[in-house]
Amino acid sequence: MFRPFNRCRVGTAHRHTTSCGGHCPPYTNLAVLWHRRGQARAGLTLLELLIAISIMVMTVGALGALAKAVQLSAEYGEGHGEATQHARVILERISRMVREANANDLFPGFIVVSERSGIRRFPDTLVIWHSDDEPVDADGASRLPRYEELIIYTPHATDSRNPENQQGLLEITLPGDTATAPSIDNETAWVTKIAAAKTSGTAKRVTLTELLRTCLVDESSAPRRLAAVRFESRLRPSDDDWNQYRSGNLGWENIPWAQGIHGMETGLRQAWLRMELQLMPGERAAENDPGGQQAIPFFGSACLYYELQQ
Repeated sequence: MFRPFNRCRVGTAHRHTTSCGGHCPPYTNLAVLWHRRGQARAGLTLLELLIAISIMVMTVGALGALAKAVQLSAEYGEGHGEATQHARVILERISRMVREANANDLFPGFIVVSERSGIRRFPDTLVIWHSDDEPVDADGASRLPRYEELIIYTPHATDSRNPENQQGLLEITLPGDTATAPSIDNETAWVTKIAAAKTSGTAKRVTLTELLRTCLVDESSAPRRLAAVRFESRLRPSDDDWNQYRSGNLGWENIPWAQGIHGMETGLRQAWLRMELQLMPGERAAENDPGGQQAIPFFGSACLYYELQQ
């Protein structure tokens, strides 16, 4: 006689009765079966363990690289922002001093003094005739500035024995020094005076920035460290034009006046200054990546206009 099995539900514990005829399988609780299967495989195989470790290592490495990139990006932005702020303040300060400078036919408001290293010339020092009061000898016998009326922008003294020494840009004034400055073509006297002002006990020195890039210049004796700051000046009419006029070889009307502006007794002269600074984007960035750090160049210019008398 046919006895259906649907009367005995699989997965339930029961006693075999005449209703099932003993045809049901023994105790068939699914939860118990899965529990026994789990006990048979309680651990991971070696291959599965290696795959899991590899995935974890790659994940941790990716997160570490991402964190490092974020840190470097933040330091890069912070360093560039700091260098940009320093450069903006310096260039604006020098430009304002140039525009307010005193000038005459012997001293055109400012001069650029160069440091020489062998056959190389490095125009890294700017001297501006800027006095808070009326200059003493502007219309006197010498018509040259006094040292106390000058503002000097120059790098720190170089030190070839310590290449890692950080250099900066100085603003130097010489209060109380009433000696008359030399003529603008006496470069030796200017170089000597500026070198003394860098270490003088009476000079007033202000460090405008310590981010100035420096480089080594190879020489036969020892390498010298020089700062990456450059000044360039141009005059219109030039000193040569003015000297030719003074010597009678150039007529007043033929002088190349600035913008062609001149009268019967006066003419307009332009003293133009170009500036370049190369700043490093911060000490913290240099410590993390000194080999990959690159200097940031900044440029500026300023003009001074004044009259020349016939």
